[in-house]
Amino acid sequence: WEGQVWDADIEVPVVTVDALIETYGVPTFAKIDVEGFEDEVLAGLSRPLPALSFEFTTIARAVAYRCLDRLTTLGFDGFDVALGDDKSMTFQRWMPAADLATHLHELPHAANAGDVYCVTRDREASTAP
Repeated sequence: WEGQVWDADIEVPVVTVDALIETYGVPTFAKIDVEGFEDEVLAGLSRPLPALSFEFTTIARAVAYRCLDRLTTLGFDGFDVALGDDKSMTFQRWMPAADLATHLHELPHAANAGDVYCVTRDREASTAP
């Protein structure tokens, strides 16, 4: 969305991920793709899930770094990335958040976007009620 001008405000209803979990239970996988507000969505999550992904863009890398920080705090401990529309994992192994942050930092601007995949390898902790 580089170069886009959004000059109108709209009100939308919101709900936290925690509230959705309370209503529907713990998902096996959650995908977060909210056009630059991924870190705000993760602020409404207070526990790890078995797995999730969030979209990132090279024009807003700081959002991705905040997401990685939040997810690490919650107990996520394995990270990989798929660039663009290619859903194959770049590293084919789970790596620490700091290593993934370094990779995101080094991506060329033209890489544009992708999805970061995250897991908690201690599945018992992430699925407990």
